Amino acid sequence: MKNKTKKCLARMLSGFLAVVMSVGILLAMPMTPSVNAEDAQIQQMQNEIARLEDRQDELMGKINSLSAEERETEAYRSSLSSLVDTVNDKIRTATALVEDLNQRIAETEQAITEHEQLIEETLEKIKNRMRSNHESGAVNYFSILIGAENIGDFLSRVERVNSVLEYDKELQTTYETKKAELEQQKADLEASKALLEETLVGLEADKAESERLIAEAAAHVESLKASINISEQEYQNLEAEKKAFDAKIEAILLERQQQQQQSGGNQQVTANGEFMWPLPTGKGYISCHYGGRDPNGAPHYAVDVAGIGLGCPIYAANDGQVVTAAWHYSYGYYVLIDHGNGRATLYAHCSSLAVSTGQTVTKGQTIAAAGTTGFSTGVHLHFEFRVNGRKVNALDYMAAGC
Repeated sequence: MKNKTKKCLARMLSGFLAVVMSVGILLAMPMTPSVNAEDAQIQQMQNEIARLEDRQDELMGKINSLSAEERETEAYRSSLSSLVDTVNDKIRTATALVEDLNQRIAETEQAITEHEQLIEETLEKIKNRMRSNHESGAVNYFSILIGAENIGDFLSRVERVNSVLEYDKELQTTYETKKAELEQQKADLEASKALLEETLVGLEADKAESERLIAEAAAHVESLKASINISEQEYQNLEAEKKAFDAKIEAILLERQQQQQQSGGNQQVTANGEFMWPLPTGKGYISCHYGGRDPNGAPHYAVDVAGIGLGCPIYAANDGQVVTAAWHYSYGYYVLIDHGNGRATLYAHCSSLAVSTGQTVTKGQTIAAAGTTGFSTGVHLHFEFRVNGRKVNALDYMAAGC
């Protein structure tokens, strides 16, 4: 946006200077042109303004570049902030999971302790049963079997002994198996916890690095902003300097106009009849109308005609006197003609000029050849029409010839 504004200001300044020169010279220039000290001084000031505009172009390019870098850095910083937020979420989640694992490990340890107690209680019951058998006279299970009265009683006693032994064995095995499972579960939980704690260390390191990069990006953004402010200030200083030169040019022209009026030498060439289309009939097409937008999106207060081919002859739209036939950083080679009665035309981006400053021209005379010099996107004629210094639509004063 600033670049577009800069180009628009440059074009407006160029147009204003041309108008000032057109009006001043229209009233003050004699029929026979001559190069005097004032003309040389004006030309020198114009050159200085062009130099300042070139420097402003450089500054605006730098400002745009720095602004783009600032936006990219801000986007980078924003992405880093999002990354830190994500890392923080992962840290919170991992920390919560570690706490959950600690709880589950504690619960597993409690279950292991309980099963160890059950195993001890089971062993104690077996011991108490054997002790009871011993105290009641049954030394052991063998003595119980020996005391059988018959084979049926013996088998019955064998079954009872086996049932007791099998129950004790199964109970002991169940408790020991469960204990082993719990111990494995505890080991798995502790391994998961260790892995999570290691992950947490990495996440904390990532967070610290991201925060460091965010701080660096923030510092870089502030540095870019400072550079932009400095460049913008320099740009404004140059703008003020340009206006000062422009004021000097206007003052010189006004002084010369007063001198010419006092001496009675305010003769001028006046337009003859209707204005004509400045190109061969049927040549090219209007690529940008007055009031439209140029390729850079800036307002366009002229008629652009493209498709005319390099070197196509450009004609004076009417009789007049050449105010300027020179080079301009934006217009390229251009011709400004004063047609009298406050009307003037400008023909820009020419490849070559066929007239010179101060020369009298007639309607239809070849004054230049079409080109693409200055700020141009291709071969075309940039055609401006001014009335009392203001740019107006040329098609309000002539018919399009294409």
